[in-house]
Amino acid sequence: MMPPDATTNPRRIVLTALLGLSGGLNVVLLAQLVRQLARPGARLNSDFMAFWCFPRFAAGHDVRLIYNAASLQSFQKALYPGFGSFYPYLYPPTLLLPTWWLRFFNFGTAELLWTGAGLLLLAAAVPLLFQRHRFVILAALLASPAALINAATGETAFFTTALALAGFGLLRKRPVLAGIALGLLTLKPQLGVLIPFFLLARGEWRAIASAGLTTGALAGLSCLVLPPEMWRLWVQTLPQYQTDYFNATMLNLNIITTPAANLVVLGLPPPVAWAVQLLCGISIIALVAWMARRTPYNFAVAALLVGTFLAQPHAYAYDSVLIPAAMALCFSARLPFWTMALGVLVYLMPLMLLTAYSHWFLYALPLLLLLATITWLARTPAPGAELPHVPAHPAN
Repeated sequence: MMPPDATTNPRRIVLTALLGLSGGLNVVLLAQLVRQLARPGARLNSDFMAFWCFPRFAAGHDVRLIYNAASLQSFQKALYPGFGSFYPYLYPPTLLLPTWWLRFFNFGTAELLWTGAGLLLLAAAVPLLFQRHRFVILAALLASPAALINAATGETAFFTTALALAGFGLLRKRPVLAGIALGLLTLKPQLGVLIPFFLLARGEWRAIASAGLTTGALAGLSCLVLPPEMWRLWVQTLPQYQTDYFNATMLNLNIITTPAANLVVLGLPPPVAWAVQLLCGISIIALVAWMARRTPYNFAVAALLVGTFLAQPHAYAYDSVLIPAAMALCFSARLPFWTMALGVLVYLMPLMLLTAYSHWFLYALPLLLLLATITWLARTPAPGAELPHVPAHPAN
């Protein structure tokens, strides 16, 4: 959450203690992870196993079979003795391009390099969106439970968070560079589902053109080095994977933050959950488009970042490193105390996934409350809040 302006404000003490405790927990748990990586053999059931194995599979097989569940699962079982799960390739063909280098390193070294590269990119991106308190905000992102889960699993959130922060930080002064950053988010396209509506509502034509060219260049490059047929295979297989995942009740749907997943965990039939998800998605698209035109830039971006985890059906807890950044864009010491309490709840709630109560990690409701709070704050901005389209950095 955003640091208070007054150094003696008791809220500053609460937030400092929160970041200190959360960050300390991250350090302790990640130190245990590093010790495990130093031991011979790979850790089973780490998400990084997927990113490490995908380019290895592509190098030794007909790469089109990466979308064939039986072929990929057989390869993973042979690669990881004792592995009883499955990591399908749910991504567009373009993701194989920036992950190809992972095949040249052993598992432990590759994961450390992967996480380190993500941290460096995130550290470089934060100052692009936040002129003030940049180090405190970076510390808040890294100390968050979401960052811990991302680092422990070797997931992509440091990279995707950095691209989003860079894109929105550069948008008003360097729209072409912003479009490149936002275009690169198509490597994990569900996290950019609201961005086109935001850019269109603001009339950011240069950024739209740049993002489109970046996306096209990535797709074109993938067609040069990989069979173009892979795009058809991806489009064909993704819906079935999504359906199978929501129907397989033994899987950990609770780690997905979206309304559809939360409703299925609570026992609602998938068709009902999908209908609610569709209604939620349409409503949030309309809200973000309206805020992009009618509210200060920082509030509109904050609403987009939070709304991303509610508007589409497949976002995970580790992706929510973006959520503290959203709160930093619009929370201040002058706001009512209940806003800070809500922020603390949203910030800490992913810790539930490390407890015996992980099944009750139902993140959609707190995120909906946070989105409603951001919308309310945007309607009644504090004195000095910027107006839409003013070419300056967000107030923070």
